[in-house]
Amino acid sequence: MANTFVASRAHIIWGICLPLAILIGYLLADPVDQGSVAVFILLAAVLSVPLLLRWYHPLLIISWNAAIMPAFLPGAMSLWMALGVVACMFGVLNRAASPKNKFLCPMPVLLSLAFLVGVVLVTMISTGGVGVRSLGSAKYGGRAYFYIAFAIIGFFGLVSQRVPRHRARLFAGLFFFAGITQACSDVIYLIGPKAYPLFSIFPVTNAVSLAAATAGPGGADGARISGFGLAMVAIVSGMLALYGVKGLLDYKRLWRVALVVLAFGVGSLSGFRSTLLLSAGAVAAVFFLEGLHRTRMLFVIFGVAALVGGFLTVFASELPLSVQRTISFLPVDVDPHVRQEAQQSVDWRVDMWRALLPDVPNYWFMGKGYMMDGNTLALGVESMARGLGARWEVAAYAGDYHSGPLSLIIPLGGLGVVAFAGFLFTGWRVLLQNYRHGDPELRTVNRFILGYFLVRIVFFILVFGSFYLDLFVFTGLVGLSLSLNGGMCNRTAARADSTTEIERLTWNDYKSW
Repeated sequence: MANTFVASRAHIIWGICLPLAILIGYLLADPVDQGSVAVFILLAAVLSVPLLLRWYHPLLIISWNAAIMPAFLPGAMSLWMALGVVACMFGVLNRAASPKNKFLCPMPVLLSLAFLVGVVLVTMISTGGVGVRSLGSAKYGGRAYFYIAFAIIGFFGLVSQRVPRHRARLFAGLFFFAGITQACSDVIYLIGPKAYPLFSIFPVTNAVSLAAATAGPGGADGARISGFGLAMVAIVSGMLALYGVKGLLDYKRLWRVALVVLAFGVGSLSGFRSTLLLSAGAVAAVFFLEGLHRTRMLFVIFGVAALVGGFLTVFASELPLSVQRTISFLPVDVDPHVRQEAQQSVDWRVDMWRALLPDVPNYWFMGKGYMMDGNTLALGVESMARGLGARWEVAAYAGDYHSGPLSLIIPLGGLGVVAFAGFLFTGWRVLLQNYRHGDPELRTVNRFILGYFLVRIVFFILVFGSFYLDLFVFTGLVGLSLSLNGGMCNRTAARADSTTEIERLTWNDYKSW
């Protein structure tokens, strides 16, 4: 009998790698050719499949709040969007391979998201479809539909599997701390041209705003480093998720509270009052959820607030102009030009809201969608530049209402309000159940997620919000909680041993809602 040839693993690897190396070497002769770029992307995608199969879920969690926008992704996609699609796809494949691999999504949350998707699709179809200028359309606005879609798809990617118990706190911290990358764009600009190649990874938006502000009348002193404000929110959120307010005030680990104080100080350079209010609101929510308002710690907080208020009263006018703008809502003495500029930014928003409120009843059932004509938008910008139109007119036509409720009811109508409110309610119930009955080791994390979720709702309604931009924040918090806790916990899970799998609620348990 003839001997059978057996190829070893080394032979197979060399048989694949050598032809690939020859092909890549040939393509590098013209690396800017579109065909070469397409082949590179295809090869990278194929070679990364084993890595994604093993790490797609942790990568999605870590990148959810990260400001990473690789240049090779089409349409200026953020990394979390691409990984959300990959995670959802792998979740579906795992579910098809084994019935045990279920999505950790309770039925009420699933129904609310399905209703929201239905409202968005009906609105999109009835208002002219998706307008994406980069795809050759004469209309704008289609980006909003994609943001909504990625937020929902990414949610199912998050709940496609459970985070291992021993890594739950680590992943929760990385989920929030990843937002520090929001400051990378500003840091790259401040470093100078030597660091500009990094803009192929991080978005350039904040750097453009910083460059324009630096060239303005106030110069570098009046420049608002917007990314620092978002990084402040990330640091405060991560520290609260890991340690809570009690852990931050531990006198044996003073570095914790020092890091948070430093984050507040550096974040104030952003010039945005909203980020300061959001960070302070997160601290206040956890403070009350921990019950510290019923202890002597409340008087300590009042004392610290009095000291900070006294310092600002005396030295506020000596602080950088961007910091003065951040604290301009407080009753302290700031530069008159800073206060005037801050007040003007409020006035034009209020004027826009007053002009739009009479039209709100027209959208009690169906909204106007996100599509807009590019020529009309260009004419509006030109009119504003010539002083013939108000600043808010262009923002209103572009859907930039600077108001969460208006950004929801005008594009999606009353149905959209009902759908989003349904998701917020069911998501709140999930977070509340996981906080009450979840793993005791995750109580600090679950407490913060619940408090931060409520703060974001209040912030969305009363301070600032954009539905299609903020939806991923709410779906991310709910999806993270479900992934960390293995679904929605009940009273049985609270009594279960920490080594026992947490029991998930069934449809009959939801009748009490």
